[in-house]
Amino acid sequence: MVNCRVLIALCFLLSLASKICAVNPTKTQANVPSELTFTSTKKYSDPFNQLTVDVVFKDPDGIQITVPAFWDGGQVWKVRYASSRIGTHRFQTICSDSADHGLSGVYGSLEVTPYRGKNALFKHGPVRVAGDHRHLAYADGAPFFWLGDTWWMGLASRLRWPNEFQALSANRVEKGFTVVQIVAGLYPDMFPFDKRGANEAGFPWQADYKSINPAYFDRADERIRYLIDHGISPCIVGAWGYFLPWMGVEKMERHWRYLIARYGASPVIWCAAGEANLPWYLAPKFPYDDRVQVHGWTDVLRYIRRTDPFHRLLTVHPTAINSYTSHHATDDTSLLDFDMLQTPHGKEDAAEAASKQMVESYAVSPPTPVIDGEASYEMLGDTLPTQWTRAMFWICMMNGAAGHTYGANGIWQNNRPGDPHGNSPHGGNYGKIASQDAMNLPGSRQLGLAKRLFEKYPWFWFRPHPEWARYEKNEGVTFDESKWIWFPEGNPAVDAPIADRFFRTTFKVAPSKKIAGARLLLTADDAATIYLNGDKIGESREWKDGVQIVRLEGRLLKGNNVLAVRAENIAANVKQNPAGLIATLAIRYTDGTIQFVRSGGDWKTSDGVLTGWQAIDFDDRAWPAAMVIGRYGSAPWGYAGSMHMQIGPLSTGIPSQVRFTYVISPTPIVVCHLDSHVPYHAKVFDPISGGITDHGWVKANEMGEWKCSPPSNCREDWVLVMEAAKGSAGTFGY
Repeated sequence: MVNCRVLIALCFLLSLASKICAVNPTKTQANVPSELTFTSTKKYSDPFNQLTVDVVFKDPDGIQITVPAFWDGGQVWKVRYASSRIGTHRFQTICSDSADHGLSGVYGSLEVTPYRGKNALFKHGPVRVAGDHRHLAYADGAPFFWLGDTWWMGLASRLRWPNEFQALSANRVEKGFTVVQIVAGLYPDMFPFDKRGANEAGFPWQADYKSINPAYFDRADERIRYLIDHGISPCIVGAWGYFLPWMGVEKMERHWRYLIARYGASPVIWCAAGEANLPWYLAPKFPYDDRVQVHGWTDVLRYIRRTDPFHRLLTVHPTAINSYTSHHATDDTSLLDFDMLQTPHGKEDAAEAASKQMVESYAVSPPTPVIDGEASYEMLGDTLPTQWTRAMFWICMMNGAAGHTYGANGIWQNNRPGDPHGNSPHGGNYGKIASQDAMNLPGSRQLGLAKRLFEKYPWFWFRPHPEWARYEKNEGVTFDESKWIWFPEGNPAVDAPIADRFFRTTFKVAPSKKIAGARLLLTADDAATIYLNGDKIGESREWKDGVQIVRLEGRLLKGNNVLAVRAENIAANVKQNPAGLIATLAIRYTDGTIQFVRSGGDWKTSDGVLTGWQAIDFDDRAWPAAMVIGRYGSAPWGYAGSMHMQIGPLSTGIPSQVRFTYVISPTPIVVCHLDSHVPYHAKVFDPISGGITDHGWVKANEMGEWKCSPPSNCREDWVLVMEAAKGSAGTFGY
């Protein structure tokens, strides 16, 4: 009997010993992460791989979640927890080594009080999918406008902490950015363990991927926390896709468990991988769509889903091979909360691809929010113009995007003044502009201005309406009936001398008619300088894009005029170097008629330059006629130079209330499907300056249409905003 009592007493004492009360913070505010620290009572040779520690939390409603803890070096383990539920939250630790009483069977409580600050991420709660499955919202339902930036390598020390990182953050906060896409140390565009990818504490993993480096993430914590404290939600990219074959699925899952433990309690967004279907740059037959890699990342996506107790938004970033959608970068699209796109980097062709992909992604059922997570980085290669970075935002938003991610060359790869990132593993680089200069490129401010315009209206109710506008009939200038021409020498469509050739055409403007507008569309393989009546009016330096020159009516003369072009066939690393020129000049008169001047066999050409060859009075009778070498669309040029006319106008909004229409070129449009009995307040938003041109109150004709032209100073794109006088009139304003 005595022995039995002794045994019971011993069991009771052992039970007490196993239930060590945690000595940690006892209070936190709603949605604000609290960190609890535990110290192992035993020493391990390899804690990261030998132990697993979880903490079970029970909220005031009795709901339990299991939160993974992370090893923070030595004998220290930590767990981070956040909740929106006010009251007492109890917890108990579970360790794979139940005999370690510092990590197993530790219990305690945490009091969650109301949040008292102004940070939207804590005031409203982390980002989730809105109820309409088209947009994003904070946890309490308040709309969340995703304006992202790409700092892929932003956790490396080349973006120096604290000064440079904080300066870039302040720049983005001031402009209205709400998301930063940032990679958790396993970077693109470099060999593994390249010194450019280290931070102040080294690399995130040991060189053999045997164990993680907690000190790396301690330094990463500073940066992640700083973004969150300033209202920016980090979209944490676990690794670049090609790390998966090196590390294996199991090791990558350990990596992701660590990220979830470190950052899951914070208001973050998960991106399983960057370019999940792109293999290592030096792989045989690179680049290609790596489906084996996709299978592995799908397993990792499933792991993130079942491991993350906080259910943060989850997506994956695709590479632009065969498809531009994240649906192509996983075997199971149900794992994705939203579709992240990567559309091409470029100009008209990239804009066309982005528009097409947005339409396709928006039409997928069941619907999910769509965001272009990488599109036409500003100054990519130190050349890509702001116009196309800006156009990507508007194209995506008009087609139903839940927001948009901006990108600037120099920022994503941490270029430094005089010390750019340098070559990729496969050779070549993306440009030298430093991040300190790139953060002040105009595109980021222009996207911020656009976001502010949207936020003046219930943008989260907007839906695409492509039927709401069209280009004015016969206004669009195309190459459809124009011909490719060149100097008569051999077969220029196949090969031509590396040289300049000169072209002229004379035409008459009707003296009795008044010109309403005139514009020229022209491209030359490879480049061209353009003159009208002896004056230089423009250049074309990219034959695939060409040039559109507007507002030429003031340069035309009554009677005789001459259009002259100096075209260049530039040396290139090709066996055969074709050359060609194609042009259309459209002169629109006030009586509605249009006069076209098209390139063809009636143009004159020369292989040598003479003084005054651009002038009206130059005698070109000795010049031979130009050789017609192909119709528009023929090889080798295809449909170069006219993509902008295939995009839009694009419209979105709320029927009978408000409309936005984006026009990618300074081209008049016809607004359609208006109520002819209702006045509309119309204004034009300048997407470059943010300025407003007020058209006042307008009414549609009996067909429900109204014609609108861009402001006279418009040279690129423009946005028409219309508010109906009835219904919600007066509710909106800018």
